[in-house]
Amino acid sequence: MTTESPRYGIRAIAWSTVQAHRHPHHPDTAPWDGTEALELNRLRGLVVVQAAETEAVLGMILSRLDLAARTDQPAGRLLQNIRQKIGGFCDTECPPALDHIDAAVKRRNRVVHDSPVIGRVWREYATGGGECVHVLTELGDDECDTTSLVGDLALQQDATAAAVELLNCLTVPAQSS
Repeated sequence: MTTESPRYGIRAIAWSTVQAHRHPHHPDTAPWDGTEALELNRLRGLVVVQAAETEAVLGMILSRLDLAARTDQPAGRLLQNIRQKIGGFCDTECPPALDHIDAAVKRRNRVVHDSPVIGRVWREYATGGGECVHVLTELGDDECDTTSLVGDLALQQDATAAAVELLNCLTVPAQSS
């Protein structure tokens, strides 16, 4: 069942928010789509898009190494296939670049597969009443904030650059000095 326009508007929505909306008395309600999560989710989106760019380059690298290879695979599998086939090409640049790309793939997986958990506490006012105050955000088992996601984005951009260098190593003939 798919609707023509997004049911909850043009935004990402936490599964737990859908749960709370559709089944309000269910105990699994820890939505992340409040104001604290807006910037985190924007950065998560940028990390994912940048990782997709690296994956596209990995597909091109694999197709240069093996014209018959399937390039419609996840980045981790593309990277495994590249490691198996790249022997003798770009020997000095390959291992560090592939290790860097591998680290970026693992970070991308964390960003994609873990949902943010926003920790809040109730703070009483001296005058009565109170409010929920954000104290901690986790992504999987790691504490997460905008700084860590900016670091994840930097890692993804570096991985894209490393993949582009490997691609060019395979396509540009070595210059003799």
